[in-house]
Amino acid sequence: MKRSLILLLSSFLLLIIMVAVALYVPNSLPVGSDFSALYNTDLALVNHVPIYDLEAVEAVAVKASGLPPDKFFLARFPYPPWYALSTFYLGLMPAQKAGALWFELNLVMLFLSVWFLTDGWNGRLRLIAFPLALFFLPVLGALSVGQYDFPVLLGTSLLIYSLRRENVALTTLGAVLLTFKPHIGALILLSVLIRLIVSRSDFGRRAMRSIVISGVFLFIVGFIADTTWIVSYPKMLLSYQGEGNVSSCSECASFPVWLSRWLLDGSLSKAMLIAVILLFALAGIFFLKRNVLLNSPSFLMVSALLVTLLISPYLYNYDFILLLVPFALLANTGNLPQRITVIVCYLIPTFAIALYGRAGNISLLVVTVVMTALLYLRIKSQVDVHTFTAYNTNN
Repeated sequence: MKRSLILLLSSFLLLIIMVAVALYVPNSLPVGSDFSALYNTDLALVNHVPIYDLEAVEAVAVKASGLPPDKFFLARFPYPPWYALSTFYLGLMPAQKAGALWFELNLVMLFLSVWFLTDGWNGRLRLIAFPLALFFLPVLGALSVGQYDFPVLLGTSLLIYSLRRENVALTTLGAVLLTFKPHIGALILLSVLIRLIVSRSDFGRRAMRSIVISGVFLFIVGFIADTTWIVSYPKMLLSYQGEGNVSSCSECASFPVWLSRWLLDGSLSKAMLIAVILLFALAGIFFLKRNVLLNSPSFLMVSALLVTLLISPYLYNYDFILLLVPFALLANTGNLPQRITVIVCYLIPTFAIALYGRAGNISLLVVTVVMTALLYLRIKSQVDVHTFTAYNTNN
């Protein structure tokens, strides 16, 4: 009880400091970049405007920006309504100050992710992991533009930690966070649900019950953000047309898009076909080791994460912050050659992107393939058992 009280008071104090820094310390963060989509959505939310009514949202955003309508561009917010509801307070602040608070929140989510991922590590190595995570270039990019990946990173890290300890509350929170950015969190969440169902354990049943209740709750509260969200949200997603790199995926850093450009006509339709083929191929490969995966939640989730990074057509380089998860897992459990390979894989994208810009994004794909191969070798080295005994606390 005393420890919980100290943690609660510390969290409250940290929140006060973060708000004070955001309000009173000047900053030059690029709030007109990716963050603007979230901020304008929160502005609409606090002004009681349906968040997927783009014309109404734009009217509110133009008024707040002070720009002429012909000079204003509304970046869409393509994520579920509960994401916006969880950040509504940003809409109560001026854009520059809200951007600072969002930067701080992302930083906290990053460091919490590192904390959960390095649980059980040597103290000195654990301390080193924090700056190493921060200076992975996709992380710096995501932080600088106010991207939305950090809840998924935190959710994955939470689940790896909580499933080992059979903590229902943290497992539920991790599952909820994965829904914030569905196109990169869905497959990881599916792997967790399969594990909980197949385990047929008391913990699995309690966790599934809690996750289902939370899912129903999120579905209902979504109507606060937009009373027609179950129709307007999919409609908005399907109406992307002629919006530069968003609709053409010209700046995407994904394996299917890269293969489509190099081997076929470069179209998104071909990239989608490649993604489907890759999904079935990778699912078949990992299915051969299903007993090991189902007995190790860490291996199962990291496998789903790496498959996501290999098959999802719509990925940018900042989405590869999720590589921090397999980096941490394999750096802690692999042998010396594997650990050296992980360190090299950590360093290469940062140097490649710094030197070559977007042309260096291919290094992220190469690293993802290498990490997938390393993970599969690590899985193959495990004892293949056919029964569930307990969660593997070492993997």
